[in-house]
Amino acid sequence: MKNKFLIPGILVVLGILFFTIYYRQLKKEHGYALIEMRAIPTLSGGWGYEVLANGKPYIHQEFIPAVPGHYAFKTKEHALKVASKVVEKMKQGQQLPTISIEELSQMGVLSDTLP
Repeated sequence: MKNKFLIPGILVVLGILFFTIYYRQLKKEHGYALIEMRAIPTLSGGWGYEVLANGKPYIHQEFIPAVPGHYAFKTKEHALKVASKVVEKMKQGQQLPTISIEELSQMGVLSDTLP
């Protein structure tokens, strides 16, 4: 009775192992990455964002980029709007995308964020 389930069990485990190794190799060869973003609360009471690549932090931004000083985003929505722009640039091939003051202004992020 035990042998009846042992061989199929081993085959299932080997199949999962093979698929996992194959998938990782395929991902490396084709440069695929799962990119996610999330808003993070800052110590100052504002918001920042993180961009994760394959579940690991790739960009951790607690302050508004391109703005002199250390100002957090006033709203979670503004942080996510900028994070979305960063992810868009990453998808276009920029490994370390930058955000300009002009882009922040066009997104409406600067209007009520700075003192």
